[in-house]
Amino acid sequence: MNKTLDPGYLGIKQELFRHLKVNKDAYKDSYLIRRIRARMRKLGISDYAEYYRIIRTNKKELDELLLTVAINVTEFFRDPVVWKTFERKVLPELIETKKNQRMSTIRIWSAACSTGQEPYSIAMTLHETLGDRLGGFRVSILATDIDREALAVAMRGEYPAEVVEKQIPRHMVAKYFVKVGDERYRVSPRIRNLIKFQQFNLFSTRYPRGFDVIFIRNVLIYIKREAQEEIFKKLYDSLEDHGYLILGKTETILGDSTRLFKLYDLVARIYKKNLEVKGYGKGFGGR
Repeated sequence: MNKTLDPGYLGIKQELFRHLKVNKDAYKDSYLIRRIRARMRKLGISDYAEYYRIIRTNKKELDELLLTVAINVTEFFRDPVVWKTFERKVLPELIETKKNQRMSTIRIWSAACSTGQEPYSIAMTLHETLGDRLGGFRVSILATDIDREALAVAMRGEYPAEVVEKQIPRHMVAKYFVKVGDERYRVSPRIRNLIKFQQFNLFSTRYPRGFDVIFIRNVLIYIKREAQEEIFKKLYDSLEDHGYLILGKTETILGDSTRLFKLYDLVARIYKKNLEVKGYGKGFGGR
């Protein structure tokens, strides 16, 4: 029998969706199967039905499975071309827009931030790009994830020395990190203070609003197209009129959602909000 039709697998999936508060088949079966099988191998189990019985009676294992499904691999300054484009094109344009509008706020959302490397990379880039001018703006970076454990790591802001020294330029390590013992670095308070960490489910009906830039990278590839389109509609409403949407390098906007955003930079997978779509000014779809 095909794995996706196995009754035990379907039971596990239903249990997952119930706890993730998802009402439909949002995640791709191929992704879910890989994550579920990883947990089953750890326990030495090969039968979906047996594993389904375990997660129904063992909350600790259910929590482990939820983390396995929700967590994403991340690193500092992942995909350098994105950060160069953000630094050299997006931020100068955004600052010019703010000057023209006589506004002094910069609001950025790092959605599905996992263990925090992305929002800290955003904060460091703002410092590097704006320098002393940063003090002229009220900067807030919202960093969200569904995974409480990942957020706890992010809020702690401590990372292995080998990771920090490999992924971050040496001059920036000295500026933005404090050595903790011989094996770890902690993000400095001036970086940490720009960021608010918060648990958030991308399948929620209500999204925060008013952002100049939204990073949502390397998470949509695990989500089915119909669910992606619902997320894009809500992201559209979350952005300011001049807003930028930054996706992962293997992600693109498909279906009806293509008319919500205009391509800004193909290589960096950056889009801008399209103000010409029907329903603009009232929330997409007249919401």
